[in-house]
Amino acid sequence: MEMRLDFFTQYDGFPFFIQFGGHQGGMYFHTHVDFTELVIVLDGQAVNVVDEEQFPVEKGDVFVMGKGSTHGYLEARDFKICNIMFDFDAILNASYDVKELEGFHALFLIDPLTSDRFISRLKLTPEKFKELKKPVMAALEEYKGDSPAKRSMLFAYFMQIIVMLSRLYGTSPAQKETAGIAAAAAYMERHFTENITVKKLLEISHYSQRHFIRLFSECYKTTPHKYLQNIRMKHACLLLEQTNKSITEISSACGFNDSNFFTRTFRNQMTMTPSEYRRYKTS
Repeated sequence: MEMRLDFFTQYDGFPFFIQFGGHQGGMYFHTHVDFTELVIVLDGQAVNVVDEEQFPVEKGDVFVMGKGSTHGYLEARDFKICNIMFDFDAILNASYDVKELEGFHALFLIDPLTSDRFISRLKLTPEKFKELKKPVMAALEEYKGDSPAKRSMLFAYFMQIIVMLSRLYGTSPAQKETAGIAAAAAYMERHFTENITVKKLLEISHYSQRHFIRLFSECYKTTPHKYLQNIRMKHACLLLEQTNKSITEISSACGFNDSNFFTRTFRNQMTMTPSEYRRYKTS
């Protein structure tokens, strides 16, 4: 069965849904057509079946099912979960500094694409589980209510949850093959203004160049060079929209030593020059 986000919510401009649910026995198999699902196991246990592989899950487990994932639950016993469904590109595509955390890349971007996500999944201690439930419960109550600026408050709670989980995942002792990819991507997010070489990324990831590029491309559907370029372009767009800095200043602030090269790169990616983009966004 195909499942879409608009089955659950009709919020214009804020594709987000949160609920608490329970299962006994099992849940039908379904495919996430256009949304990512963050699952927090509140109680009980079950077997999560993903692409014909079975993974036991229990209270305190946290995992992410990406867009396009097909899964269902078997052997559920007193199984209670919090589902947070959202359009990743619409809500988390901006340049938030949470992307500087390795845990964010591992939990939300890489794990949903890898088969060992449940082997090294995030398992919360009782203390951390209790701490996480506070913003989760607050988000659920806000979602059910009709307070002024509801979407802004929901987004604030959601980002609190995302940051808490990303920090916790980043300190998890679990090791996996893609850990080096998450570390390299987070490094690029933190240091995009610098001259980042392939050699530096290989030192961080501890992979050979061939293995690193293959794994990175599989996880992010783009090359490391293009990923870094996208970070710089997003930051450039932000500076063009929100500051009066010159093109040369913005070029330098985004990691380009040559403003002419920056302009050519920007035009190739954005189909207009930086000056044209600024006039378009500020007119």
